[in-house]
Amino acid sequence: MAGSPFARNIRAIRENAELTQEQFADAIGVNRQAVYTWEAGRVQKPRQKSVVDGICSAFSVTEQDLFGYADGFYAKLHGLTDAPAGAIAAKPSSALVPLLGTTHMGEFEDEGECDRMVEVPASVAEAHPGGFCVRADGECMNNRYPSDSVLFVDPHMQPFDGCAVLAETQDFQSIVRKYSRGASALMLSPDSHGCEFEDIIVRADDAPIMLKGVVVWYQAEKDVR
Repeated sequence: MAGSPFARNIRAIRENAELTQEQFADAIGVNRQAVYTWEAGRVQKPRQKSVVDGICSAFSVTEQDLFGYADGFYAKLHGLTDAPAGAIAAKPSSALVPLLGTTHMGEFEDEGECDRMVEVPASVAEAHPGGFCVRADGECMNNRYPSDSVLFVDPHMQPFDGCAVLAETQDFQSIVRKYSRGASALMLSPDSHGCEFEDIIVRADDAPIMLKGVVVWYQAEKDVR
């Protein structure tokens, strides 16, 4: 465990939520390298206040949890402080959320119907109330998500450049793509090892595409209970 308070606290928060560095980064809108750098102790505090606020909001922690030593998240988690018993659960419980259907990480495809609940970490469900899951097929986003993954989507989060979104066409077909917005167009791009997938560019006079939410967590289908 790296020695700086922020390094050990941020890692404890991530591991308590049972997220990989990439999943944690996606949840707060940074890249995985940033999380790696934090946990390695190379940064004492993120420069942008919005990043600190994003971590606190997404994982229901305080700035003291992030930067405190004797009273930070790591100390509370491991019983090294006088915080009230049960202030932080040693391991999060799971929560059941609806699996609404199937989307596609490739070409457009009709959503499949599915009436089923899946388990996600309680910390993820609590940080993103109203979230839901979809099962995603295809190779268009395989730099981020393996084919046949279950994706947890926050329908209320505002998309930001570089995040993954669930999008729906006017024909009720759905896809997952990387989001970016320019001055006059919206771009939904693949994030794949291959080069066979093309960008989808939506301008003001094009048929609309509805953004259904931001992907904030995923797990391979075979690992979902």
